[in-house]
This record gives sequence, structure tokens and C-alpha cells, in this order.
Amino acid sequence: MTKLAIISKMLSHTRISTVSAAIIVSLFVQFLFIDYITGFRGVQDRMIYNAFSREMGGKSKKAREMYSTSRTNDVIYTENDVTGKQEVSSWSPSSSCPTHCECFYDSRLEIRCKNRYTNATSLSHEINAYLTGAPWNGRKLLITYTPLRALPESVCQLKQLTWLKLQSNRFLTRLPDNCFTRLPELQFFAAVDGGLTSLQNGLFDNLTALLTVSFTHNLISSIGAHLFDVTANLLNIQLTSHSTT
Repeated sequence: MTKLAIISKMLSHTRISTVSAAIIVSLFVQFLFIDYITGFRGVQDRMIYNAFSREMGGKSKKAREMYSTSRTNDVIYTENDVTGKQEVSSWSPSSSCPTHCECFYDSRLEIRCKNRYTNATSLSHEINAYLTGAPWNGRKLLITYTPLRALPESVCQLKQLTWLKLQSNRFLTRLPDNCFTRLPELQFFAAVDGGLTSLQNGLFDNLTALLTVSFTHNLISSIGAHLFDVTANLLNIQLTSHSTT
């Protein structure tokens, strides 16, 4: 083989190698670019996901913190968060829940005083102050496990009240006169598991919206003859019940 042929062959191999190398380099650069773009998008996705997780985690933490207030002297209420579930929140009323009591609010306001054994007069004043200051809708109220001997006057002033239940108030032996008659929208009333000994005439006179009353598990020995007769003007009353313990 002549020198010219050898040189031509070498040049031919050199050109092929150069072209191949150029192609390989070009493909490698494209691969790096694609990998960079993909990686960048992955980082973006992770950043967005982490931010969302922190936000939702914060909301869950807030919900847990707010729910814990139900065991203190703060009222709680519910509102919808972005997940569509109920998130528990709190408010700061002008007065706090009575001492040694718990106050809860979901669809109704409950005042529960299982750990309050004395100072019934003071408790009545505290409930009066609380109901005056608590920003609730005033429609459903439950008072349980108290040492009350008389129903707080503030209860009689809740003109929007439709539902009232007194439960396990063992020292409450008598219901007040001229109280429930000031609650024109009252539909349901119950005083159960308590210490009531009698029911006097006129308790519910002219409450035309009243549908149901219950006095189960009390110590009732006398009931006014006109409590539920036509003179009471209870046009829609459907159910009454009472029993002794």
C-alpha cells in the first residue's frame, strides 16, 4: 500500500472518529440538559409539596391546639377549613367559663361543672356573666352537673332559645316562675336526672312553639293541675314525660 493510501486511510479514520465523538458529545449535552430540566422541575414539585405539607401541618397543629382549650376555661366553636372538615377554634369572650367548669360549643352551648361542688350562688353569677359575654347564637343550651339551687336569670333572657336541657343538677328542686314564658321560640325543654320535687302552674303558659317537655328521673311529688291544660295555651305540645327516681 502506498504512503498516500495509508495517509488517506488514516485521515478517513480520523474524520469518522471526530464525527462520532461530536455526535456523542452532542447527545451527552442534550442528556445533561434534559436531566437538569427534569431535576429542576422535581425540585420545584418537592418545594411546592413541602410548602403545602407545612401549611396543612400547621392547620392540623392549630386544630389540636384549639381543641385542647375545651379542657380549660375557654369556649370552643367549629368552622370549616380548606379540607371541608370541621376545624376547632376558640374565641375570647368578655367573660370566661365559670371556675371549675367546662364550656363547649358546637351546635349547642354546654356548661358542664362536674368539678364544681360548692358556691352555688357564685356559680349562678358566673353563668350570668358568661352567657352575657359569650358570642353564641343563643338557640340551644345545656347545663349539666352543677350545684345550682336556682336557675340563673340570664337563661330566662335568651329570647332566641329553641332548645333547653338541664341535666344532673341534683340541688335544683324547683323551676323559676315567669322564666320560660319569656322564651317565645322554645320548642324543647328537659329537666332530667335532677332534684325537682314539684312542677307549678304557669311554667310554660302561652309557649305556642313548645313541642316536647321531659322531667324524667326527678323526685316530683306534685304537679299543678293547670300546667298542661287548655288554660296554658300550649297549642303544639306533643309529648310530655315525667317520672320519679
